[in-house]
Amino acid sequence: MTKEDRREYAQAVGVAAAHNATEPWRVLTAVTNDAARSLGKRVAEHSGAAENSVGQTLDMSRDPSTGDLHIDVSDGIDDSRDTDSYAGHSNNESVSSIKTQSGDMGTVAEGTHSEVQKDVILRLETLTVRETKDSSSRILHNNHIYILNVVMACILACQLLRSLLWLLYVVVRSWQLKRVWKRRRARSVAIFFVEIIAQMINVIAFLAINAHSLRDDCSYQSSLIPWLSFVMWTCWNTIFMTFCISAHNSMPQEQHPLAFCKNSPKLADPNNRPLIVDGSLWLHAPKAFLWLLTEATIIALSCYDHYITRKQARERIGPDCHGTVQTECTQDHVHIVLTVLEIFWIFMYCVWFHKYILQEFRRLSTLPYGQNRISNLLVRLNTRLRLPFMAVFVLCFILLWAVKINSCFSFVTSWYGLLPMQILETAVIVAWSFIAMPKDPKGQPALMQVWMQEFCWSYRSKAAKMAARNQSAPNNAELVAAPMFCFEDAMKLLYWTSLTYDYKEAERTILTIHKGKELYGLESHELLWEQKHDTKCLMGFGPDTILLAFRGTASLKNASADIQAWQVVHPPLRGRCWTGQQPRVHAGFLKSWLAGNLKAKVVSTVLKVLHHQKKSPTIKRILVTGHSLGGALANLCAFDIAAAIKEAGASAEGGQTITVSCYTFGAPRTGNSAFRSEYNALVPESWAVINDQDVVTRGGKMVFLYSRPGQRVLVNSRGDMIVRPSWVEASLQRLPGGSVNHHLLTQYYNSMCAVILQQFENKLVCGGMEGIVEMCMETPILGDLLESFMGLPLQEMQHAAASLRQGEHVKISTARQPKLAFYVRDSSSKDKRRTSSSDMRMAGTPSGSQV
Repeated sequence: MTKEDRREYAQAVGVAAAHNATEPWRVLTAVTNDAARSLGKRVAEHSGAAENSVGQTLDMSRDPSTGDLHIDVSDGIDDSRDTDSYAGHSNNESVSSIKTQSGDMGTVAEGTHSEVQKDVILRLETLTVRETKDSSSRILHNNHIYILNVVMACILACQLLRSLLWLLYVVVRSWQLKRVWKRRRARSVAIFFVEIIAQMINVIAFLAINAHSLRDDCSYQSSLIPWLSFVMWTCWNTIFMTFCISAHNSMPQEQHPLAFCKNSPKLADPNNRPLIVDGSLWLHAPKAFLWLLTEATIIALSCYDHYITRKQARERIGPDCHGTVQTECTQDHVHIVLTVLEIFWIFMYCVWFHKYILQEFRRLSTLPYGQNRISNLLVRLNTRLRLPFMAVFVLCFILLWAVKINSCFSFVTSWYGLLPMQILETAVIVAWSFIAMPKDPKGQPALMQVWMQEFCWSYRSKAAKMAARNQSAPNNAELVAAPMFCFEDAMKLLYWTSLTYDYKEAERTILTIHKGKELYGLESHELLWEQKHDTKCLMGFGPDTILLAFRGTASLKNASADIQAWQVVHPPLRGRCWTGQQPRVHAGFLKSWLAGNLKAKVVSTVLKVLHHQKKSPTIKRILVTGHSLGGALANLCAFDIAAAIKEAGASAEGGQTITVSCYTFGAPRTGNSAFRSEYNALVPESWAVINDQDVVTRGGKMVFLYSRPGQRVLVNSRGDMIVRPSWVEASLQRLPGGSVNHHLLTQYYNSMCAVILQQFENKLVCGGMEGIVEMCMETPILGDLLESFMGLPLQEMQHAAASLRQGEHVKISTARQPKLAFYVRDSSSKDKRRTSSSDMRMAGTPSGSQV
């Protein structure tokens, strides 16, 4: 369009504004030199239109003979006519015309009309307020969006800079301390460094494009926008490639076929197979090829948008890009095809990433957790952080771009950047740097975590195992004072926990009080059963051991105590509530423990036993256990017994302190953090065994109102056992929702048995076979149970352990996972109303509920 046409257009807009400056106008058609040039339905962003002039039109025409401009004003037009067809119609409802020449407004000549088919070069129609507000182009001139994006981009840049500086500090500090990183760690850090740099550039480009739009109202017509968008999409392309590389690095390399012919146990051992991260960078060539395809699409799309932007700028008529003209955001077929292709390549990244994650999960499910702890953590981190981000990114872009493809919102989403995606990726980087990256080189948190997670299989080997562990850091007081989990004690106390459900209630299982006393060599027992709140405690006494087991929820009275979740002060009153130093506990649990003077009876009985053997003390330890509600009561009992022993000054033989140990199964949180601190100081050897996704163990936290005392031990039916998991490790193991079925005592038996079974399968850990054999030799009852229910005869286990010492892994053919744990069929019961499946009763399952 020529300069003269642009000037005439400006004159027409000025005339329209003079006619009624309060009304916004829509450009319907424009023709120049008898050739129609459709400008589409564009909106002038003035203040609201007057109701009495809605639909009024202005036709600007030019007299071919004189060159004068004529503006024909009409009362309305037919809305049914298409925008592009107005050039072929005349306006028969004209009431006035405005004549102007050489930029000067002339007089109004009544009754003069122009030939619309030949001479109309501009037609304007007034809009309603609703039409103006519904215009998608308003987003291009909404400064509030750009201000929000600029502010958030600055915040995100600061967070990324902080993560980058911390990573550089760790690298430099390690280099100064002359600590050499292994190849796996070095490459992992390098990949993460690339991801941080890419996101930093991404956020800077996002900040620049929004700052430019805030400064220039016509920024969408600037050639700078396509190239800043090119930088952002290149960064997204690079970030997705680093995701795939990180997920692929932890997978094993394909072995050469001749490797299986060599007599090398290292090559045959799946734990020692080299990973992708150990190999050449050429292993990632397919991902680089996908990056090139995506980048080629991004370049083509950016160049095409740059061409379209320059073309629109050349064809723009009028002095302004907005105000009285609606901006076109229509995307042609070329732009749509290139954008769809770009989305397809990003979707392929997601498919590839998901494939690597599934393959890694399948591989790790057959390997021992302890020896592949880092791989387990990384694959779960990728699943929790990066996989949802990639899915949300693709889904959001498709929905926001494709739902209304020709809207200006789609244009802004594609090229101005999407703020939620910037926030999510920055959050992923910050979380990854906090969780997975190397910590301060001056400390030893990683080594401490490894030492703390060691455990012993049998009680006899516990002292030697702790001494060997403490030699790793003899000057570390925290490590020396830390207790050690004993698997044998956990199995024996699980037996007693089940026994409390059946004893004096429904003795229809193979569990008996006689066998229970043989486990620890106990000589006598006593049952304390408070009827009002149905609190049941089974006690056993031996030459060197006192054992107390509490029953869990098995009646409505117990369930009533469970739901009394408010906190009360733990007696005696101490600490200040407003400082958070006052120990407070679950009201229902404390009421069950104090009901019927149960606490006084239990504590006085224990002290009486200790007093009778004061001259020749032989009691070395007191064991407390329980399941579910019984676990919470066990925590309260262990605390009060330890406090009473400390106050009485009782000691074991040789002046040694009597050890109070507490093993709970599926126990909920008992009290607040102040109670936990006092509890851990009095009862350091306290272990909370949690089965997989047990929902009861998750309850009661209530925004840090409740805190779990003792140390956690995670078990599952796959045979994994994690002692003292870190906060990150426990969080990654936990899935949303939880499972009521995993809380049943049956499932705890199955998980503990799975840990034993895997020592003779693929997930064996160092010393696992020997530890199980030693445990069965010391406790023949456990050996009989393993032979009867799991097909693990002692002779076969001894043979497998001996073969392993010679470098040969021999599996026991009869080994199996028990389906019913310690169940027994009740054939003597006269109650025939139960089905055959209901006659199979779990050890410790009363006729009532066991939740």
